[in-house]
Amino acid sequence: MTADSASALDCEPSDFVTGGGFIVFPNGAHGNFGVAGGCKNGAFWGHLEYVDHGSGLAPASAPTPFRVHGTEVIGYVSFDATTREFAGRAETNDPNHPTVTYCVRVTDNGEGQSGTGDFFGIELSNDSLFYFAFDTLVSGNIQPQKGNQPPNGVCFIPPP
Repeated sequence: MTADSASALDCEPSDFVTGGGFIVFPNGAHGNFGVAGGCKNGAFWGHLEYVDHGSGLAPASAPTPFRVHGTEVIGYVSFDATTREFAGRAETNDPNHPTVTYCVRVTDNGEGQSGTGDFFGIELSNDSLFYFAFDTLVSGNIQPQKGNQPPNGVCFIPPP
């Protein structure tokens, strides 16, 4: 989403995505999530819950498990019929990063199709990017919800 994309920033039209599940990191740890985000009734809407159970990607100051709780959705975009991205603000249990900006990207690659699992990715930042995780879901589902097709663009994360 870009600053020039006024219709995306104004949250028109109504469309949203829901999902939950987990990804597995190379060390075997799980990243569990539950998400919903988009536009409803002309306003940004959604939630984020994410738990990293010891991937080694979290900052050294973060406890295990590293938890992220979304508090606000501030941007949303549809890239195509299957991929959505939304951004917002969140709280974490890391004392050095208690409040962050997040960007989540999800893709629905179909229902029950072998080898084409859905996708989840998350970025966390303060003044700079400090956490990034993404992978195909091992278990779970991503589901764009019917509505008008929003405009294309990229994730817009305003400065803190």
